[in-house]
Amino acid sequence: MMRTTRKLVGLALVGSMGLGGCAAPLRTSNPEARAAEARFAEHPEGQEETSPEQAQAERDAFARQAMEALRSSGETRPIHYDAEGFLLRLGDKDGTTVFLANFFDESLAVPPEKRDEVFARISRVRSMPDLPATLAEARQNLLPVVRSRTFFEQLHLVMKGPPGKPPPIAWKPLGGFLGVGLAFDGPDTLRYLGPDELTRWDISFEQALGMALENLRPRSTEALEQLAPGTCKSPWEDSYAASRLLLDEVVRRCPVKGTPVVLVPHRDLLLITGSEDEDGLNQVASKALGAMMAPRALDGRAMRLAPEGWVPFMPERLNNAWGDFRQLELFTRARDYDEQTQQLEKLYEEKGVDLFVAAYTPYQDERGRSLSYAVWLKGVDAVLPRAEVIFFMDPSLGPEAPPVGIARWEEVSRVAGQLLAPVEGLYPERYRVTSFPTPEQLARWQNDPGDLFDEDGP
Repeated sequence: MMRTTRKLVGLALVGSMGLGGCAAPLRTSNPEARAAEARFAEHPEGQEETSPEQAQAERDAFARQAMEALRSSGETRPIHYDAEGFLLRLGDKDGTTVFLANFFDESLAVPPEKRDEVFARISRVRSMPDLPATLAEARQNLLPVVRSRTFFEQLHLVMKGPPGKPPPIAWKPLGGFLGVGLAFDGPDTLRYLGPDELTRWDISFEQALGMALENLRPRSTEALEQLAPGTCKSPWEDSYAASRLLLDEVVRRCPVKGTPVVLVPHRDLLLITGSEDEDGLNQVASKALGAMMAPRALDGRAMRLAPEGWVPFMPERLNNAWGDFRQLELFTRARDYDEQTQQLEKLYEEKGVDLFVAAYTPYQDERGRSLSYAVWLKGVDAVLPRAEVIFFMDPSLGPEAPPVGIARWEEVSRVAGQLLAPVEGLYPERYRVTSFPTPEQLARWQNDPGDLFDEDGP
């Protein structure tokens, strides 16, 4: 991913609308459409911009160093570099796939003298643990892995498997925006399990998950670290801290005010507080904002424990923590959509499909009120993200023409919902548009778009 995806979204003022935003640089087969989007977004003064060409050159240089490290460690198989997917494939058939994005982010986050450690970890990936032939041999090494739902959902875009091929990793959704998968835990690395392994061992996903949770329990007996009365963080740094939200006894170990609320902004960080604890919500939000800047970040959104399980959670608007939770929500969605946009552009380009992948951009006005927007362009066949506000643009009116309409998503869906067709199989959700609203609809939204901001501001 681009370097900017690990930064919080920068916010500025743009034009007479008083709106601004920051998005990672994107390649597209429709530069005119992307230019129209860019009119509403600018990088704040002093923020470093990286061109797509420079970013790609940095990634390519990192990949070359990674291949050199693998060779130095004894790797003899052919190494194939997929620049588009930013990954290495070791071997010509059924080999090991090394995803480089997280390692690249780690190399940027550590001092230069510690970057050799990053390449040493890449070298260890080549010796993935061999999977036992039988469940009896594998059982004691099964563990659950909680990751962002985007990680699991976009694997089929990255791996580029043939139609109908099962996903490379077995998993199920958790709480709306997370997912839980299975791993075989080796001495130095973990290996995700796919449907093929479960079939070979003649076991269902739920049965394997039950075994994995039983294996995690004895590793989870340490006391939680108390940030404040009723607010705790996990002590584990073993890649499974986030997975402990699946263990009720761990969550209940923190005596919270109200119902338990958790955040897992990083695989090595589980934060717990109570739904009625304003100070605790402030603390966990602050911790989560910092953790989301680290490599291998998961998700900045919170969940509350309900009778049916974990459900999305946001504090009430009057709660002092609401602003930070809102920032975490917008940043996470922007990151997820940015990664999806890049993968979809590559996929459509390879298939020769002329579809514009519209960007999802967060922004803020001079009063500190925030929202997200997407641009709907007349005459452009596109897939739109589920943003809060839509800017309708007519390129034929010239590059400096104002929007021909502005409306909140709910209003667009109510009045012109037939023009939005959900695209199946995508997360985050997107909608295919091939037509444009009528002049009457646009006139209504141009003259009276309503209150675009669904918040009162500070």
